[in-house]
Amino acid sequence: MAKNTAGLSLKWLLIVSFINNFGMGFVWPLTSVYLHSELHQSMVTIGWVLLANSAGQALGSAISGALFDKFKPINIIKFGVGMMILIQLGLFFYHGWPSYAIFLAFYGLMAGWMGGIINAYGTSVHHYDGRFVYNMLYFTANFGMVFATSLVGPIYSFGVQWLFVVALLMYTILFIIVYLNFDVPLERHVTEHSSSKMTLPRANAIMIGVVIVALIGIWIAYFQWNGSISVYMESVLKLPLWQYSMLWTINGGLVVIFQLIINALNLSTNTRAMWLELIIGMALFVGAFFSISFAKDFAGFVLAMVITTIAEVMVFPMLPALVNELTPAAVKGRYQGLVTAAPSMGRAIGPVVGGFMIDAHGYINMFRAMALLVAGVYVIFIGIALLVMRRTKRYV
Repeated sequence: MAKNTAGLSLKWLLIVSFINNFGMGFVWPLTSVYLHSELHQSMVTIGWVLLANSAGQALGSAISGALFDKFKPINIIKFGVGMMILIQLGLFFYHGWPSYAIFLAFYGLMAGWMGGIINAYGTSVHHYDGRFVYNMLYFTANFGMVFATSLVGPIYSFGVQWLFVVALLMYTILFIIVYLNFDVPLERHVTEHSSSKMTLPRANAIMIGVVIVALIGIWIAYFQWNGSISVYMESVLKLPLWQYSMLWTINGGLVVIFQLIINALNLSTNTRAMWLELIIGMALFVGAFFSISFAKDFAGFVLAMVITTIAEVMVFPMLPALVNELTPAAVKGRYQGLVTAAPSMGRAIGPVVGGFMIDAHGYINMFRAMALLVAGVYVIFIGIALLVMRRTKRYV
């Protein structure tokens, strides 16, 4: 196999990101419905299954990111894709109870593994600004997921096993692409041998810690869209389920549109624009959850989703890009793994926190509590940034 000596191609990294999320999109959307309707499990059991899946994602991201710095990255990503192929085969043959839940836990581990290694590879793309790279990775990941989820319903009607067949095909293609295009020499593996001895400047470490905390806090709130809000709309407000599904169609379409606008205006390559996006985006997250507490009809939830989507497009790609700028080459993988793990930690905690708040204080107060949580994250993030960013060392 010929080696690519020109550095990792952004084109192939984006294709891998798209296919990976396209493949994942055939598994996770049906989890709750399949467990409840077909396997007849209680909502409490489903909550534990989702918790195991999210915890696995966090662990997988952290592990693959750390291994990226110490071993040949192509072996790390090939292992991840190979395991995904085996998991799809397992799900095809064994999708009853409890085998489905067991495979789903391993699926979460390897989904996190893939997310961490793809983000780590993003630090190795040459000839492009890091903020542009992570903006495009966020775009392709969302596009792949939205495209897959639009096909889940029609394919599921033929039988759940066909979803695993399509996912298996996607990961087989992904393995071939990785094998042919990802054997690239990375400078840090030649010039920096001991990532374990690398110490970050104190200001950099503080700022990265704040980024991770911010991601966890925001995702605790953001994950309420996946669970609590759907139940609130259907059970409390008696709105039809198609309206909730339409909100995610709107979300996916707007992500694509806004990302194209950001890239067309080259906003992702400007440092001031990055900080402006972070400041405005976090403020919009706060406003979105306050607006949900007042929503009583479909139009109200559409408004909240539009605000949320603008916020996520501004915030989610920029935080890993910021961490990339704050980390030296020898430990970029480790910290990108942690940044990728943070949303999974938020997704694991979110249902527990949301459920507790709903039981104790009701849906409206839960939504307002989520707004206050993000507001607190916002104040801490901006405050720490003002104190330490001028003392940080930049590596790109």
